[in-house]
Amino acid sequence: MKLILTGLGKLEIKPDNQKTDTIKKGSIKTAVLCCAICRTDAKMWEQGHRDLIFPRVPGHEIVVKDISGQQFIVWPGKSCGICRFCKTARENLCEDMKITGFHTDGGFASQVVLPKESLIPLPDDLDIHVACFAEPVGCVINAFEKLSYKKNDRILIYGSGTMGLITALYAQHLGLIPLIIEKNETKIKHVASFLAATGITCTKETHESEFDLVINACADYIAFSQGIAKVGKGGQISFFSGISKNEQIETNLLNLIHYKEAKVSGVYGMTRDHMKKAIPFMQTHESWLKLLIEEIVAPEKAPELMPKVLSGKYLKYILDFSLAGDMPQVNVRQESRPPGINLKDPALQSLCRKVIEDINPLPDSLIAAATAKIDEKTKPLGALGRMEDLAVQMSLIQNDLNPEIRQKNLFVFAGDHGITEEGVSAYPSEVTPQMVDNFLNGGAAINVLCRHHNIDMKIVDMGVNYDFNPHPDLIMKKVAKGTRNFAIEDAMTRQQMIASLENGMTTFLDAYGDHPIDIVGLGEMGIGNTTSASAIICVITGILPSRATGRGTGVDDKGLAHKTEVIEKVLNFHTIDPANGFEILQKIGGFEIAGIAGAVLAAASKKTAVVLDGVISTAAGLLAYIINPGIQGYLISGHKSVEQAQKAALSHMNLVPLINFDMRLGEGTGAALAIDMADAACKIMTQMASFDEAKVARSSIK
Repeated sequence: MKLILTGLGKLEIKPDNQKTDTIKKGSIKTAVLCCAICRTDAKMWEQGHRDLIFPRVPGHEIVVKDISGQQFIVWPGKSCGICRFCKTARENLCEDMKITGFHTDGGFASQVVLPKESLIPLPDDLDIHVACFAEPVGCVINAFEKLSYKKNDRILIYGSGTMGLITALYAQHLGLIPLIIEKNETKIKHVASFLAATGITCTKETHESEFDLVINACADYIAFSQGIAKVGKGGQISFFSGISKNEQIETNLLNLIHYKEAKVSGVYGMTRDHMKKAIPFMQTHESWLKLLIEEIVAPEKAPELMPKVLSGKYLKYILDFSLAGDMPQVNVRQESRPPGINLKDPALQSLCRKVIEDINPLPDSLIAAATAKIDEKTKPLGALGRMEDLAVQMSLIQNDLNPEIRQKNLFVFAGDHGITEEGVSAYPSEVTPQMVDNFLNGGAAINVLCRHHNIDMKIVDMGVNYDFNPHPDLIMKKVAKGTRNFAIEDAMTRQQMIASLENGMTTFLDAYGDHPIDIVGLGEMGIGNTTSASAIICVITGILPSRATGRGTGVDDKGLAHKTEVIEKVLNFHTIDPANGFEILQKIGGFEIAGIAGAVLAAASKKTAVVLDGVISTAAGLLAYIINPGIQGYLISGHKSVEQAQKAALSHMNLVPLINFDMRLGEGTGAALAIDMADAACKIMTQMASFDEAKVARSSIK
């Protein structure tokens, strides 16, 4: 049997019928004896993972045997063997690493295909269940090999989970004096038998300081900060566990590293050699390591154990495949994925439904008359190029052969993106609120252009991870402080998606209620939003991420390749209907992108010309177009972006950009320039003389 992750919260039990012809050269099929469930497996089950493509058999703390009966522990990686790290015995940092249970199927199965070089022979006298600890022990050994120490040095360890306890046990083995800090009293009581057997001290806090060594075995950034304060002068800090994302550490604390001349060493995973070194340690500490096993269970119990492992309150559960029964196929899920949304869905708010249904495509009754009028101007036929097309379009939008722009507005929608956790931007997320403040202070390029062209400009906070003070030019429509990381989960909930669409609609409608708007430009600000926009355009148009991905804020070549890879993984992770704009928004959109899409729909419902800006604004317009294609005639593409995804989006909507200045700033700058062009086109239509009015012979102008 095998247990397969088929989606978030979904773990299906199926027969294992893998065929031998799927085995690649250099790999062999092995029988799984047992596999531990670690928190990484549980997090993938609940949240997904940046390296995970469904369906996938998880599990990387594995013990297997080959056809001869030889037992092995498994180094859970497949390295390239040729990069600079592989050539210097640091294959855990391989530049093309593939990880068992992430990139390839893992040990939650009765059999697994593994690279031969990843198999490390296991001595007959080592208990196979204890051998499942080889991977975490190997990680601990890697950490200590980067430290210098002497007997009786004091080491402070934060966290009493499995890794923290193994770290303390290994430190004791090296002759060090470990002290574990664990803030959760319940967890301390839970590991009391291990602490009693080993004589290791674990407490909620300590007044001691000046530790020789500090190691964080938990993701709490506060614990890491306390460790900096607790380490002595000339001491060492092992940055062992990654800390929670998007947290901030005080610079005053970081300065202590400077003043203490403390050394900080990063630790990531382990090499094959570290796992080999784990074997003798496990042999001599087998009885203590057994105390870290919560239960040895049949693999069928894995789905019900996932929430326990995820809670962090328990130690190791071991799946033993000798206990597997003949189970029928079971589909266990934490919760079902949200269905697609349509206009008949009662959850869709009345405003959203009304706006979408109020949109009418542009009538073509005036097209012949408008074309004839522009052709009769005192110029050669077509001599004003795109300005003529724009003049005709404005006539159709206003249903008037004398179009006039009296009220010009521009909205800059702002929001933060969880996808920045994947390192897709050259700038940190803190730039988003900084730029919003710049807008509010009137110092950005878009402020200059709007002042120059007499455009009323407002900033709309749709989801910036910051609390702004009230400002007359700031419209508060915050749905949440940034979207979630859509590399591992949906960007937003269904309720958030609907709220952000409606917030964009009301932004426009409220302004329109104050003064009817003839033309509106739509800009944006949000670090990470080119990744969302490129993914949206890929889904709808079908172009490949390699063609859609651009440099955004200016990532280098390596950053561009990484950004492309992230988008590829996103599209493999999510199953998205390209015809469902609501679903696309929910899964891979941004709050500011949804706000723009809502504003586009609302403007079209009021027969207002809409000027899109660069690739992000265009992606939002494309979403609005998917929701209601009737908006197409109201859309004007302000400028050609250097971001290549825009071309595919515009082609899908049959739009052509007005200007090409090699711009890639965003903010609505291209839209502001195009608004002025539209104003000029209307004046050409209404103020330029015709041949008859000027008493000029048509044949005299060529």
